[in-house]
Amino acid sequence: MYRTGHQGVNLVLFAPVFAALAASGRVVLGAVGVGIVCLTASMPDIDIKLPVVAHRGITHTVWAAAAVGLAVVGPVYYFREPIVSAAPDLGAYSPLTLAAYVGGCLSFSILGHLVGDLLTPMGIRPFQPLSDRSFSLSLWTADSIANKALFGVGVVSIAGTVYLLAGV
Repeated sequence: MYRTGHQGVNLVLFAPVFAALAASGRVVLGAVGVGIVCLTASMPDIDIKLPVVAHRGITHTVWAAAAVGLAVVGPVYYFREPIVSAAPDLGAYSPLTLAAYVGGCLSFSILGHLVGDLLTPMGIRPFQPLSDRSFSLSLWTADSIANKALFGVGVVSIAGTVYLLAGV
């Protein structure tokens, strides 16, 4: 799957989270999450550019999702002030809460990427090295028109959430 397809999948998956946050008055926090899952949707595909890492190998596992999410908690915690100065509404959250949220969104994004690759015939092995079992729904190839369709559905999901909540 290409970047636009992964972005679409992530937006569709994150739309309920965004809706819950926005409905509870945490619109900025939800928007930050939308930005994170959209901008980092193709992060696991860094393996294409790394000569020692197989494509859809370790970067396409639940372990990578957890590790990357945890790895950003410290830096976000440490650099909270510049983040809050850019988005003052985030100052309402404790440093640990904000850091955990950003890390959670990043892990969510990587897991969303795995869902996107699950839709293709090549599939994924999300539990390597503990299990070599491959998972695939084989709905369409990675280079199909589905990328654009998924992106459109993702944008409509988020826009629809904004529209519905605007009346609340």
